[in-house]
Amino acid sequence: MARFGNETFSGKCSNDLPLLDIGHLSDEVFSSYTGPDSGLTFTITNEDNGNSSLSTSEIAGVRNWNNKNQKAYGICISLYEQHPVNGKMSGDPLADAFAICARKNSCLMLIADGVNWGEKPRLAARCALYGSMNYINKNIFQEGEQPCNTQDVIELLRRSFDEAHRCILAKDGGLTTMCACMVVPVKNSEHFAVCCVNVGDSYAYVLSHNQGIREVTVGSHDISSERDIRDAGGALGPVNGKNPELRNLTCSITFAHQGDVVFLATDGISDNFDPVVTKLALPRRESDSNFNNLSPTSPTSSPIIRPEMEPKERHIYAMKEMERIIHEYELVTEEPCSAQELCGALVQHVLSLTDSKRKILENPALYVRRKMTLKDKEHRDSEIVDKMGKAPGKLDHASVVAYEVGIMKPDEEEMENIPLGTWNGDDTLSLPSSTDTSPSPTSPISPSSKKSRPKKLFARIRSLSVNTTNNSSPTHHHHPSPGLFPISPKRFSFKRSRSKSEAEPNTPISPTNNRHKEVLSPSPMTPPILSPEDYPMPLPAQHPSRRSISYESSV
Repeated sequence: MARFGNETFSGKCSNDLPLLDIGHLSDEVFSSYTGPDSGLTFTITNEDNGNSSLSTSEIAGVRNWNNKNQKAYGICISLYEQHPVNGKMSGDPLADAFAICARKNSCLMLIADGVNWGEKPRLAARCALYGSMNYINKNIFQEGEQPCNTQDVIELLRRSFDEAHRCILAKDGGLTTMCACMVVPVKNSEHFAVCCVNVGDSYAYVLSHNQGIREVTVGSHDISSERDIRDAGGALGPVNGKNPELRNLTCSITFAHQGDVVFLATDGISDNFDPVVTKLALPRRESDSNFNNLSPTSPTSSPIIRPEMEPKERHIYAMKEMERIIHEYELVTEEPCSAQELCGALVQHVLSLTDSKRKILENPALYVRRKMTLKDKEHRDSEIVDKMGKAPGKLDHASVVAYEVGIMKPDEEEMENIPLGTWNGDDTLSLPSSTDTSPSPTSPISPSSKKSRPKKLFARIRSLSVNTTNNSSPTHHHHPSPGLFPISPKRFSFKRSRSKSEAEPNTPISPTNNRHKEVLSPSPMTPPILSPEDYPMPLPAQHPSRRSISYESSV
């Protein structure tokens, strides 16, 4: 069986990447989700003006685009400030978009970031998602042209970018970046191939619980040189006339284990982990020796000394910072992060990081109408710029979509099918017979589905115990039969009586009944079945060689 490491391969075309056979791709969809709002269905729903037939028709090869799952999830939010008077959000409408279609043994993820603000960038991002998703699903699962190897997958993703560009031009959209990723099983191996094609500054990552986080699309940007975060590097749409800008279009492949999480993120997420953007470090500048500001922020504070970091060091730090955020979340939950939890942890971090910037711009005093001279306006604006420059983070649209690698099933809640017994309302519990079937331990499931089972099992057991206390009567006794045995809800007091004449020392005393409970057995050859409350509480035995001596005080 072939085994692979955490190497990442990149190139400009599919022939530059490894050629490996892949398994057959199942067409069974277990999750399909797009956002924000209607996501990639935006272009279709606008044409039909709310036609009800859309809910039953296929859009981009899928009928339901709101089928969320904790193993295939995405979030898209705005980090910009909200006007304190009229309540409008800066940067609206949201120009980011994502889509994920997870099947039994494969997954297709797309994410796009519209360049600049406005309706056209938003339309471009959603048209790109629709064109690419529709092209891939149609070729593989409708026309039956299944890819045979990893190079076929890369070539299919690359052609979907051309279709996405044509869809943008047909709808008169603007510019957008895009990253497309397809996770497929490797033939005769337990590994999965993560195949990516991206243009612009939307990147793909793999979270391995053994090896941390690594970037798959690292070949699309030079991590050893300084990068202008305002330059996307490439875009789909009419950049030069009707032609796209594909100077940094890159094809990449890496390998993942079952249980790893593959996620795509726009620059609103990735840039907010850069230590220079978060104000934890300074970019290294050889020509300026006074670049590191040692002046104190206030007369009583000590000077702030921030280290200077090379671009490659900043990239490594950003990966480690992502790992730290996820590991801190796992320390709280005491479980590995699912795809949904990973999205939430990353988004929550960037929201908290950029909160100080939003508070500066959301100050109501800035929007009070009053007469100001030109000098006063310049002074106010310079103060705002100075405060914004010192606050950490970058305000942007932020999107992330994630998928937990593995062989999935539409209904993985197998613990719900385990028969735990049912209460009959007469203080008896019906146990499952030996002919009851339980889920097969060899059924293909994701490893992380196991982590939610104990919680659900214990929750059901607790609910059963609550029903026992509420529905049973303390005065009823029943003869157990095969599959039935008595469950007593009585609560006994295990306090000893003060004298031996009142009760035996080893006998638990009930506040309502001072005699032993009679427990019946189904047959003379079968030992009696006792509930936990029927077991007496033994008293500590006295040591035979010790004597109890009491001394009387003379005072």
